[in-house]
Amino acid sequence: MSADPQAIFDLAAFDRQTGGDISLRNEITQMFLEDCPQRVAEIRDAVANGDAAALVAVAHSLKGSAAYMCVSIVRGHAGELERMGREGRLGEAPALVDALDAAVAEVLPELRKLNG
Repeated sequence: MSADPQAIFDLAAFDRQTGGDISLRNEITQMFLEDCPQRVAEIRDAVANGDAAALVAVAHSLKGSAAYMCVSIVRGHAGELERMGREGRLGEAPALVDALDAAVAEVLPELRKLNG
């Protein structure tokens, strides 16, 4: 069952964020579409390698990008992964990485439609 679409991606908030500039919105969306899967893979690698410092850095980066994009579910998962890295709780991270993957799999198609 899908989450509330606004919880996944808040288009109205993103439009406010970009000042209603469609060109800017499309450019930023494209950058996120390209960057997000790479960041998720880097997060997965950091967890698999037990690299808390890398997890903190990459999760922080994804959290910021997702916040700017108004993709709150991804922002939330990335923020929690960042906290886990800071606190050295990597043993708990694999389940949250799976949740992050699922959220990204849900949001990216919505963003592709926006840029379509």
